[in-house]
Amino acid sequence: MAGTSSRLARRSLSQTFYRRPLPRHLPALSSPAGRVLFKEALASNGLKSYFALAETYETQSEPSFCGITTLSMSLNALGVDPRRRWKGVWRWYTDAMLESHVPLETFERDGMSFDEFAGVARWNGAEARPIRAGESDIETFREAVEKACVGEDESDGELEDGVLVASYNRSVLGQTGEGHFSPVAGLAPSSDMVLVLDTARFKYPPHWVPTQLLWEAMADINPWNGKSRGYVSLNVPSKKDDETLECPTKVLAWAPDHASPKMPREALRGEASRVAYSLG
Repeated sequence: MAGTSSRLARRSLSQTFYRRPLPRHLPALSSPAGRVLFKEALASNGLKSYFALAETYETQSEPSFCGITTLSMSLNALGVDPRRRWKGVWRWYTDAMLESHVPLETFERDGMSFDEFAGVARWNGAEARPIRAGESDIETFREAVEKACVGEDESDGELEDGVLVASYNRSVLGQTGEGHFSPVAGLAPSSDMVLVLDTARFKYPPHWVPTQLLWEAMADINPWNGKSRGYVSLNVPSKKDDETLECPTKVLAWAPDHASPKMPREALRGEASRVAYSLG
């Protein structure tokens, strides 16, 4: 019986994977080449959004949750308050804390489309500016990368220029799989490579991608809808918009345990209000 169990276990493992090797032209962040690129980016002020994203970096909890996890970590990096209790006394975005018009099981089964990503981002309080590669050009994309990633960070860690998210076809990069979402966290300008924080860390670690190649992967046509993929610039609403933002009753389509209503903004002011709400 022990021998049979051992053979079954080996057969079961043979049908699974523990990570994938990156193509040689996509150096991992932790590799010698990746560290050289990180040093280049740091010296060129090309890591403006890296540190806030690194603090909130997550591994997606389902193989199809690249969009969900990319969005939750981006919202946390941007400092968007979900205005709902996560656990204990804390408010924090996780996959289960995102609100949407469709159930989580739909994204788990079908993944998330480019338009759905931007829509769910707005639904959860972010500004989202989606740009399809087929309706733009690489120079505009380079400008978006520079705006999000390059510059002196004098805002105490706040991402005043937002987070840039790429939607692309993995196979164009030489990776396995197809459609994927990842935040773009840095730029090594002399080498013309961007740092991708892949949320599928069980498959690929964070790695560097040639800007031109990432553009080609975004310009790839999705056979599901006949449209190109692209990129989304995420940011927090302006103060004026933020103050006048109403909190309509929304269907929390998953995580019924977290279905408490959002807190009005005035209730967020003061420690007593926070504690009273969190324990209520």
